[in-house]
Amino acid sequence: MDQGTVRGGWRISEVERLLGLGRRDIQRACYGGRGGVAILDPTDTAWGRRTYDGHDLAQLFLVGQLRRRGLSLPEVKAEFEGSRAAGRTVEDMLAVQVARLREQAEEVAGRLLQAEALLAAVGGDAGAVEGIVARHVRVQEALDPDLPSGDDGGRVPSPLAVLLAAPGLVDGPGMALAVDLWLGPGSSEAVRKAAEAAVAREETIGESDEKKR
Repeated sequence: MDQGTVRGGWRISEVERLLGLGRRDIQRACYGGRGGVAILDPTDTAWGRRTYDGHDLAQLFLVGQLRRRGLSLPEVKAEFEGSRAAGRTVEDMLAVQVARLREQAEEVAGRLLQAEALLAAVGGDAGAVEGIVARHVRVQEALDPDLPSGDDGGRVPSPLAVLLAAPGLVDGPGMALAVDLWLGPGSSEAVRKAAEAAVAREETIGESDEKKR
């Protein structure tokens, strides 16, 4: 009876598995007695066992994130209380975590891009460097819906076409080094300037069209 879900809720064993949070931290986060911090109050079933709904999981995820930053459970509770006092909801707190984790992911992805590009370049495989750049460009396309995903014919643009159409992308974590390793020293700067010039031309054309109306 300890595994799985019941009546739309998760049992503690499932919460441990899904969130990677230790049972003791889960219990202390929910317990209001000695040793507990009572951050949340999950539902008790007819059998006297607690189940956790989606909102409970969201709060426990936040508990886990704060614990990974080195905070004790009393300090985690103080963070929750401070956020609540400031009028911030669990959704607001999650949004902060999303932004922080996205930034961390971008940093790690940038270092990975540099390491992979350097490994391929040292091995003398220029084609592999291009493939690595293309893969990381596709990742950025997935994260940013404003980046070009195809031309009028429905074909996927080359990584260079995307870089030229998106000023600033070449300045993303690790991208400048990878482009230089792919196209030669100074290429990333040339791509940046060409992309900025293209945007400036489009803005000039747009302003001209607006005046004609």
